[in-house]
Amino acid sequence: MKEVLLYIWQLPQHLLALLLIKITGACKSGSFFSLVEARVYRQSKYKGWGISLGRYIILHDCYDTDTEYHELGHSVQSVWFGPLYLPVIGLPSAIGNNLWDRIFHRHWPAEKRHRWYYSRWPEKQADRLGGVTREY
Repeated sequence: MKEVLLYIWQLPQHLLALLLIKITGACKSGSFFSLVEARVYRQSKYKGWGISLGRYIILHDCYDTDTEYHELGHSVQSVWFGPLYLPVIGLPSAIGNNLWDRIFHRHWPAEKRHRWYYSRWPEKQADRLGGVTREY
């Protein structure tokens, strides 16, 4: 019963994730995290793209384990925020961090861009929740 209620609590993210899995043609990978019942799906169509929506983590094939654990941190945030996850976590991450970075920091060196991106909320919190330690 708890799992059903938790799935409903995160329903907006789950519906969006299922749609994106279909669009990207993502397939289940071997990664499964029981901490929040999250499953990683890998896709190869859209390079440099990854997202965590509820119990679904969709990543490009090129991403490493640290990225999986970072996205797991976002899955924990999804449990905490439920239906508010998309406006409270998703929008700041997608617009405030990703879009801003790609528009205004495109001439920065990669290391500086990564440092900036992962130092901002909610990315810094996702790293902490996923157990990722970044060294710059």
